Amino acid sequence: MKEITEKTDARTIDESTLLRLAKEGNQPAFTQLIQLHQKHVFRLAFGFFHDKDDAMEIVQETFIRVYRKLDDFGENDAPLFGRWVNRIAHNLCIDYYRKFKKQKVNPKEIFDYETDTRTISTRHEDHLDIQSFKDSLEKSIDKLPKRQKSIFILKHFSGLKHHEISDTLDISVGTIKSLYHRSVQQLKKHLQMTVEPEKNGAKS
Repeated sequence: MKEITEKTDARTIDESTLLRLAKEGNQPAFTQLIQLHQKHVFRLAFGFFHDKDDAMEIVQETFIRVYRKLDDFGENDAPLFGRWVNRIAHNLCIDYYRKFKKQKVNPKEIFDYETDTRTISTRHEDHLDIQSFKDSLEKSIDKLPKRQKSIFILKHFSGLKHHEISDTLDISVGTIKSLYHRSVQQLKKHLQMTVEPEKNGAKS
């Protein structure tokens, strides 16, 4: 068998082989697994926080947890390894988001994805400053049910497509689309309830 070293190109080694060797304690093999998946984990985390330092912290913590839980992952499940890594990263992002609330949101970018919600971010611009709107949006996202919130954040802050979110959360694409639609409708409703009183207050 070809010897695995730090300089070995991970693309030339079957992932199931790397996984087996890593579970046996081969550190270079685990390093190769990291190289195969770290870019996607970084992209996911950066999508949540738009901050390189925060994203790198998530990447590091993700692979620390992967290493600690490696024995729990079956060798025969190697094709699902990337999905498992993404799920760990996703859960860390959600926890980090809740704890530090460092999300930077642009309401115009978010609601441009849905025609019927497009006007929310522009309708009240003359009556509500953009920072107040962002604060209201963040509070509204926090109020979403867990799965809806995860799907909304993965779509808009990680830029994942429906099938990629499906792979990450292990939920069918049909369910992803349904829950995403509900999340948008709930955000629209909550924001209208939040913004209208402030708009009326600005007039008085």
